[in-house]
Amino acid sequence: MREKPILFSLENCERCEYVKKKIPEDVEVEIKTYPHDIKDWTPEQLAEACYYEVYSDLQRTAPILLMPDGRKITSVIEIKNILTKSKQI
Repeated sequence: MREKPILFSLENCERCEYVKKKIPEDVEVEIKTYPHDIKDWTPEQLAEACYYEVYSDLQRTAPILLMPDGRKITSVIEIKNILTKSKQI
């Protein structure tokens, strides 16, 4: 199991930028930002999105927070709350 969450985001995405700005400095989260248009993704980005099972999700919404236990969080408010709470742990 991974130790830290991964935040999948898209370029030029207001929701994604909002969440990234709200991440406390001392919270460990891996951030992966892909081009907004899926046609511009590299083969590696496509493979990675499929590997983490967020490919179809990213076509509908972003950002997506993938928790170490496999849960996928897509609500901006919930992502912000989780990342803020993890700072307090």
